[in-house]
Amino acid sequence: MFSVTRLVTLSAIAAVTLIVQIPGAGASAAPPVGGGFSGVAGDFNGDGRDDIVTFTRGSAADVYVALSTGSGFSGTGWKWHDYFAAGTETPLVGDFNGDGRDDIATFTRGSAADVYVALSTGSKFVGTGVKWHDYFAAGTEIPAVGDFNGDGRDDIATFTRGSTADVYVALSTGSKFVGTGVKWHNYFAAGTEIPAVGDFNGDGRDDIATFTRGSAADVYVALSTGYSFSGTGWKWHDLFAVGTELPSVGDFNNDGRDDIVTFTRGSAADVYVALSTGSKFVGTGVKWHNLFAVGSEIPGTGDFTGDGRTDIATFTRGSAADVYVARSTGSTFLGTGWKWHDLFAVGSEIPQPGVLW
Repeated sequence: MFSVTRLVTLSAIAAVTLIVQIPGAGASAAPPVGGGFSGVAGDFNGDGRDDIVTFTRGSAADVYVALSTGSGFSGTGWKWHDYFAAGTETPLVGDFNGDGRDDIATFTRGSAADVYVALSTGSKFVGTGVKWHDYFAAGTEIPAVGDFNGDGRDDIATFTRGSTADVYVALSTGSKFVGTGVKWHNYFAAGTEIPAVGDFNGDGRDDIATFTRGSAADVYVALSTGYSFSGTGWKWHDLFAVGTELPSVGDFNNDGRDDIVTFTRGSAADVYVALSTGSKFVGTGVKWHNLFAVGSEIPGTGDFTGDGRTDIATFTRGSAADVYVARSTGSTFLGTGWKWHDLFAVGSEIPQPGVLW
């Protein structure tokens, strides 16, 4: 079932543009506006291939994983945790203890601003109430994950955005995140810009990028020194992720530097990539796919085949809950209708990797 070609018709496009319904609920549920959820793919069993995870949130707060075989995602009802990321908490993925298996974190945000982590054993996530930080990503701040000091353990960052536009980081010790008020940048991702994380210069430390979108569509990068992010106005691209397009990050050509991708979605469903040279992103109109993440589907990125090149995935959600993958060749994404799973991230569940905003 994983090599079936999807024939996308106008009716299919119209179907996926509908606002998805939560099963059993009367009201529709669109992705949260301005809520983030910039997805990070996770290799949960440490086999070198990125897998997918979905969070039901709400009162059930179940977490399901489907592992990659290299040509499909296996497992529909594999529950890896039965109470994590409850309510409207923000779930993210990262290898927080540096054992080669990706784990999950959840940010309560609001006034409590707690951060909980459940570590992967390779077949489940352990820990419900293991609090790794008790004040981080407060209010409506946008949390993110990356290895900012290059020690092999993923850390956490938070973007205040708005007029202050501060960026704070708490580093992982392997059992907790240390640092509440450690400001790594004092003006980045202002207003409603979309922040992202990636190693854009290939030095082993994750950096930060911000997408202004709209008509300007600028992309700025601040590089990590290991203890701060340097550079406020370093523009790496002047026309990328226009309007309301959804940008993401990945090493699409396997050169050790993370690049940027943008999904137009809607009826056009184009995918554009700009590659990193280490000091800028090159390519404005380089289309890598002309029909992917149609309508309001949720796109994401990850190395699902384990070949070192980042691929793209899309989640239809709703009642169909299909997952499609297009593989990177280093210069294009191959495959429109390669279905890798036919029932995952049902209704309005939050899949990772997945870019919502």
